[in-house]
Amino acid sequence: MIQILLKSINSEDNIDSDALDIEDGDTFTIPEGFVGELMLEEDETIEVHPIINGEDMFLQMGYSVEDGDELKEGSYELKGNVIKKFFIEMRERLQKWAKETVVAYHQIASRKDVNKAYYTQSDLSLLSEEPELMIVGINPGSDGSYTGQCENKNWSYLYNNNLDENHLLKGNYCKEEGKPSSWDNHRKWGYWNRLKKCLSNTYLKDIIDNDSKIIITNASFFNTKKANEILKEKKELLVETIPYTLKLIKEAKPKHLIFLGGKKCFDCLEGLKKPTEIDFKFKQICGNIYVGELNKKLCIGIPHPTYKTKEELDLVASVLPYFVNVSNYDAIDIDLIKKACAKQIKAYEERNKNGVRHHINEAKIAEQINKKINLSRYEQSGKTNRYKLNGNYGITITSQDKGYIGIRHIEYDKIGYENTQNQDVLSLRESLKNRGYNISGKPWIAHKKFSLFGDNDDCIVKGILDEITELKKLNVFQ
Repeated sequence: MIQILLKSINSEDNIDSDALDIEDGDTFTIPEGFVGELMLEEDETIEVHPIINGEDMFLQMGYSVEDGDELKEGSYELKGNVIKKFFIEMRERLQKWAKETVVAYHQIASRKDVNKAYYTQSDLSLLSEEPELMIVGINPGSDGSYTGQCENKNWSYLYNNNLDENHLLKGNYCKEEGKPSSWDNHRKWGYWNRLKKCLSNTYLKDIIDNDSKIIITNASFFNTKKANEILKEKKELLVETIPYTLKLIKEAKPKHLIFLGGKKCFDCLEGLKKPTEIDFKFKQICGNIYVGELNKKLCIGIPHPTYKTKEELDLVASVLPYFVNVSNYDAIDIDLIKKACAKQIKAYEERNKNGVRHHINEAKIAEQINKKINLSRYEQSGKTNRYKLNGNYGITITSQDKGYIGIRHIEYDKIGYENTQNQDVLSLRESLKNRGYNISGKPWIAHKKFSLFGDNDDCIVKGILDEITELKKLNVFQ
């Protein structure tokens, strides 16, 4: 027999002054909003065995608990010295959500005035229990049509069939045959490393690399080149689709909820209160960091890490620990956080006041890169040098326009990439966008300014050379 004390997550109150007595063979439930504190003998340990679709997953996901440890919300059974935790309900909830979502998205995507590809990001089929962390951006980037997505064999051979619930749950699984999917490569995204920097002072820095404990998705699953297209130009699409993201939050029940985009994202949620009847409020912490309450769920708004300075990322990393152990919006002590993070706030404000970047010598940077780069040059003209990444794609290094690198085909079509529907280009654009590249502009698949690689000449040279090394690891450039 064991004893369990049910404790409210949002207060110090217990559900009952008496502990629950659990006998061998008993089933029991930890209700929503509570945890179950184990009351065991000293030095006594019990194994927790996750049961997924009837299969014991202890070797892959099991763990041991002792006196004082807590069990999260869910259904359990005590068998001898083992607690079985059942995860069937989670899978069923997600499957039902996906089935409803693809029906709605297909109807919208099939309209002639829409015709946008759509998908989530992380692989939801890997979730076996409520995730520790859910991160929501505004929308996927790179653009692309729904008809093109259904015709593209890289989307798991849809063969002109509609996207179905099983494909939706797989996330961004677009892949060339025999190669990893877009999501499989996410740890190589430059944005991913900056995101980990934001979480570096919390236990979430380790959680984020466990695909079975996270959800990465967007407010709308529709793939548009720029966020403003979904925020302003076609806001009705966000109104129509965000309820399905909110339903995903409700069904998945993440422990921590982070929105990327800071005030821009929270202003968007605020503006959707009337047309979608969501319950939302928020307040500023400091800089572009906000705390909100969405349908009674605490959420954090931070700037999208892709283009941010070291000072801003340091500020986010210093603030986030104050939300990890708090779930009550009204309990957030803004003055305490500002006082504790005063050093980072000052550095961030000084950086903004003095300009985003220190002075750099673009010509010197380009000269040093051209000396050290280990690629075959195929074109040179004035301040510009072009090198082969492989037989199809090249990288341009130029000191023009304050210096930047650009990616495009070696045999460049002067028509450009502005309205391209080439699925290979769109897939590459998405990968490069996640590495901090700008994907707008006619002559480039993507480009990135020198200043985004560092604060001084030496750092930028090293950053670009390291970037080229990482680019060469991408399947498309091999």
